[in-house]
Amino acid sequence: MVKRLTLFRERGSYCTPKKGNVNLVLKRLKEIENPTVVAAEPLTEFVGSLMRAAGMREGESREAAEVLVDADLNGIDTHGVGYNLELHYLPGLMSGFMNPQPDTRITHETPGTATVDADKGIGLVAGRFAMNLAIEKARQTGIASVAVPNSSHYGAAGYYARMALPHDMIGLTMSSGGARVIVPMGARDPWMGTNPIAMAAPANEEPPFVIDMATTVVSFGKVAIARTFGIEIPVGWAVSKSGEPITDPANSPPPHGQPPLGETHEHGAQKGTGLGMMTDILCAILPGEPVSGLLPDNPKGGRFCHYFQAIRVDAFRPAEEFKANMDEMLWALKNEPTADGYARVMYPGQPEAEAYVDRIESGIPLAQHTVAYFKQMAAELGVPYTLGD
Repeated sequence: MVKRLTLFRERGSYCTPKKGNVNLVLKRLKEIENPTVVAAEPLTEFVGSLMRAAGMREGESREAAEVLVDADLNGIDTHGVGYNLELHYLPGLMSGFMNPQPDTRITHETPGTATVDADKGIGLVAGRFAMNLAIEKARQTGIASVAVPNSSHYGAAGYYARMALPHDMIGLTMSSGGARVIVPMGARDPWMGTNPIAMAAPANEEPPFVIDMATTVVSFGKVAIARTFGIEIPVGWAVSKSGEPITDPANSPPPHGQPPLGETHEHGAQKGTGLGMMTDILCAILPGEPVSGLLPDNPKGGRFCHYFQAIRVDAFRPAEEFKANMDEMLWALKNEPTADGYARVMYPGQPEAEAYVDRIESGIPLAQHTVAYFKQMAAELGVPYTLGD
């Protein structure tokens, strides 16, 4: 059993402490000092080899590694190899909390729907299976939905939504469960997971629209990284046990939880709470899984469950017409006059598409801590370290 490590414990190995506004904080959270830069394919092979050594089947370990590396390629570092492999997957696989060789199976099915039992397997694999199933069903029915109980963390939600794009479909996914993080509006204690929602819609010339969001203001990973490296955070990212905002997490007790999107009633916290509950309904209650607030406390983060939907565009009208109208909308938005302090107007999915182009060409930067962790796990699991010195 692998001892769970303190994520990013070496100050300075990931980012530089810095005070500032939201934009500056987000920028600092993405900075990596003295990185080791690795191309996507060797990184995928190495991460897959770690997962195979932790007990996964060969093909499934490759699938799981592809999801994590894809997050890094898209600039979503909090859901890539450096964060999730250490926080979720290797400890989960090697402790037995995640089933390394699950019997993923359909337990209920109609032409346009299915329920898939993930058998406590790794959510990265169950998610790909379920979204592929939704896509195949949507070819016949126009719209198809698949719910997945009894799973685990599935990484960046946007990956599964984007799976629909090459098929001229709109993709939708949500995930529920894990540790209780969201403090619902008016409540004292955390009750829900961060319950992410993602949707992707294809375009033609423009990068696709892809929204991937937690139902908190930011993912919990950003708060954890900020706490480790002494970065001050804005009001609304985390709260104390007494409900007071935490803005200096490094010099405060561990955050008690995170407010829902909107933070207060005046700013729409009822909407964030409702979005989190909507996710619980579709991911958990629909296939018969207890929601986070009804699960017993679990130090490893509890179980997860997911929901996937694929919508065939040409079930409504020709896909090329739809994509041309998407281009028109996205181009028009990008070319709106900018407000003071902004260099340009961007839409969800555009920054990730630009990061993908850059990182395919220049490689994925790995933090010093991540490299050290990889070397340690390679030694423990008897896997050759193949990412350089």
